[in-house]
Amino acid sequence: MGSRNTSVLFFAAFALFAFLHFPSQTEATLPTELVSKVCAQTVNLSYEFCVNFLMANPKSLLVNNMKAVAENALDMARRETADTSSFFAAFLKRKDINPACMAALESCSSLFKQAVTFLNLNGLSGGTASLDVHSALDKATECKSELSAANVSIKSVAEKLEEWRNFYSIASAAVRVVENP
Repeated sequence: MGSRNTSVLFFAAFALFAFLHFPSQTEATLPTELVSKVCAQTVNLSYEFCVNFLMANPKSLLVNNMKAVAENALDMARRETADTSSFFAAFLKRKDINPACMAALESCSSLFKQAVTFLNLNGLSGGTASLDVHSALDKATECKSELSAANVSIKSVAEKLEEWRNFYSIASAAVRVVENP
């Protein structure tokens, strides 16, 4: 009899341990649900693109709350903003660029370098994240205006700005969801 009670007790303890330490089906789909809430808020970007974009990042699979999704999106946007600044800086070193375009390209490199400082995680804690991402957008808009005023029409520049805009749109949507639950 004692052996049977021990077996039942052991099985019950194991079942309780497994129940408490392994995620349920609801928790297993949680990152997807969180990403879905963000992507439903994107502007000028398809829902499917947003979901595929965020879920392609391994960090998105590890999130367990909306703030973590926003932190991930801001981190991705910050890295893309730094890459965009470097992209413009690299253009300045090319020999085949019209000298009349150089001032606008140099300005864009500087503006995106400034925009990096706005895309930080401190804004999420301080409640200024939506203002910060809009400040980054202002820098990108200023760059686009300067390129237009200088009649810069370079396909790869337009593509890079569009790529940055995708990162911005997702980060902005994530911040809106966190700040306006």
